Amino acid sequence: MIDAMNAPLVRSHGRRVAVGAEATAILWLGDDALLTLGDGSVRHMTDAGEVATYPVHGGATLAVCRHPDGRAIVTGGDDGRVCRVMKGGDTLELGRFERRWVEHLVASPASGLIVAGVGREAVVWKRGATAPSHRYATGSTIGGLALDGKGKRLAVAHYNGATLFHASTAGSGRVALDWAGAHLACTMSADGRHVVTALQETGLHGWRLPDLRDMRMSGYAAKTRSFSWDRRGAWLATSGDACAILWPFDGEDGPMDKPALLLAERRGTIVTRVAFHPRGDLLAVGYDDGVVVLTQTGDDRPLLVDDDGSAITALCWNDAGTRLGWGDRDGRIGILDMAVRA
Repeated sequence: MIDAMNAPLVRSHGRRVAVGAEATAILWLGDDALLTLGDGSVRHMTDAGEVATYPVHGGATLAVCRHPDGRAIVTGGDDGRVCRVMKGGDTLELGRFERRWVEHLVASPASGLIVAGVGREAVVWKRGATAPSHRYATGSTIGGLALDGKGKRLAVAHYNGATLFHASTAGSGRVALDWAGAHLACTMSADGRHVVTALQETGLHGWRLPDLRDMRMSGYAAKTRSFSWDRRGAWLATSGDACAILWPFDGEDGPMDKPALLLAERRGTIVTRVAFHPRGDLLAVGYDDGVVVLTQTGDDRPLLVDDDGSAITALCWNDAGTRLGWGDRDGRIGILDMAVRA
C-alpha cells in the first residue's frame, strides 16, 4: 500500500497542458503525442511543447488506434466515421457508417490490418486500403476487439462470450468462445494462446485457446476497462480495483491456480488505466482521483508522477519508453520526460 510518496515528478521532469475536453486516448508518433478528445478534435503536442488542434469528428471520439504504418492514427466517432489522421492534421476518411457509432478500433503493424467495431459488425481494412475489404457479423453489439501479435487472428467480445476469426480472410471459419453474460472489453496475448474479456458484473473471463479451456479471474471492485501486457507477455496488468491487478501468463496454463500480483494499492480509489513500459518492467498506473504513479513488478515502491487532476482516462508510453502521456476527464494533459535530469 502507498503511504507516502515523493513530490510529483511532472514538476521537474514534465509539463501539464489544459485542452478543455476529456481525453479519450493518447498515442505517440515518435516523440509527438496525438490526443483524441470528447469534443471530436485531435490535439497534436510536439516535442517542443506546441499544441495544434484538428477538428475531425462531429461528436465525441470513441475509439482510436495507431495506423499500421506508424505515421498516423485511426479514429472512430459517434458520427459513424473512421478517419486516418496525420501529425500535420491531414485527414482521410476510411469509412462512414450512417446512424451507427464506431466504438472500437484495433490495428496491426505486422499484418497491416485495421478492424473497427460498428454495432454488431467487425469491419476490416487490408494493408494500405482506403475502403473496407470485408466484415464479420456477430449476434450482438461488439464489446471489444483484439488482434494477436501477428495481426492475423481477431477476437471479438460480445454478449455471452467472444468469437475468433481469421481476420485477413473474408468468410473464414469462426470459433465460438461461450460464457454467459455481457463481455465489455477484450485482449489477446501476443502469442495467440489466451483471450481475456472483462465482464459486466466485474471480473474477467479467459480462454486458453489450444484446448478452449475456461479461466475465471475475480476479485474486482469495479469494471475493468484497461489492459496492458508486459514486453515478455508474462504479466497482464488490469484496472478495476484499488490496486493494479496483474495476472501471470508465463506458463502454458496462464493464471489458472496462480495468485495475482497486486501493485500500487491506494485505498479509497479505483485504478482506471494501466500501461506497461515497452522496454522495461515499469508499470504506469492512473486512478480515478487524478493520481498517476510508476511502480514495477519486482519492487513495488511507487513513484508519484502527478496528483493534480480528475479521473485518468488516457495513459500511454512512446515506443522508446522515454515519454509517458496521460489525460483526465476534465481535459488536463500531462507529459513525463524520462530523459530530463532534475
